[in-house]
Amino acid sequence: MGYSENNNSNYNKGQFVKKDLGPRKNEWIRVPEVQLIGAEGENLGVVETPKAMILAQEAGLDLVEVGATAKPPVCKIMDFSKFVYQQNKKKKATLVSSKMKEQKEFRFTPVMDIGDTSHRIKRAQEFLSKGHPVKLTMVKKGRQSKEIAQSVFAEILTNFADYSSIEAEPKMENNRISITYRQNGKTKNKQNSEEENQAI
Repeated sequence: MGYSENNNSNYNKGQFVKKDLGPRKNEWIRVPEVQLIGAEGENLGVVETPKAMILAQEAGLDLVEVGATAKPPVCKIMDFSKFVYQQNKKKKATLVSSKMKEQKEFRFTPVMDIGDTSHRIKRAQEFLSKGHPVKLTMVKKGRQSKEIAQSVFAEILTNFADYSSIEAEPKMENNRISITYRQNGKTKNKQNSEEENQAI
């Protein structure tokens, strides 16, 4: 007998894919006894599973397995729907946080076209407004003047006076000058720090 492709998406290229249904609860907990944690976090000791389920039902709550690898498994009396909601909320917060930490980099050269430079400045500001750290890098090629590269880069940085710089000042490394900005917090940039101090 074959399996259709619509069999709950659990059959993939000849292999069954186990679907993650979360922790076991209530009648799906089929061990004879559990280490029981009450609704208020109190340790109720080792309890027969049917009795633990009755205690959960009497409280109008669920019996949820929170420590499947323990012997016996650890179960807690709780509101399962609320538990799932809180877990999903934490996952979303973690996802948002990780996206916000993704750094973007924009590179410039002393002889870059004005239109291209303006476009990159605008894109960098857009990413900053979304919470991304943004690294700006000036790349000096060949015999291009170091002084000119620094001057052009300083002019570009005037467009980021409203943002916080992570470094105290632009860093020079080989043929590159770079500085990283973020959206919030007081800047560590020397020039902007003086302006902030005057404003206080």
